[in-house]
Amino acid sequence: MSQTYPEETQKERTNYLESIINSLAVLASEKIYGPLDVLASTPDPQLAYGVLYNAIRYLASQSYSTPSEEDIDKLFAIASKRPEILREVAIKALIRGVKMRSSNKKEAMQVQTK
Repeated sequence: MSQTYPEETQKERTNYLESIINSLAVLASEKIYGPLDVLASTPDPQLAYGVLYNAIRYLASQSYSTPSEEDIDKLFAIASKRPEILREVAIKALIRGVKMRSSNKKEAMQVQTK
């Protein structure tokens, strides 16, 4: 699924994508799947940008950390040429969010049994 993008090094790609994926994973951990569904399925980067706006707005309103403006700019630059990267981000955020939720449940169960 991962592709090599000549415009950037693998480390740069990982850094900015990790920030975005981690932020979006919070949505999945709270079972807010709509933004990820749109990112995974839309061929239209403009629609995806609107969804990212709403996701970031929600995260900020709940006092979660958000990706930097620079990270979002990098994603937009790549997505304008290769929209499939949005699907990759959504899939990874979903997986990470489900793991976060599962981990939180396990921790809660351990606390209850002590």
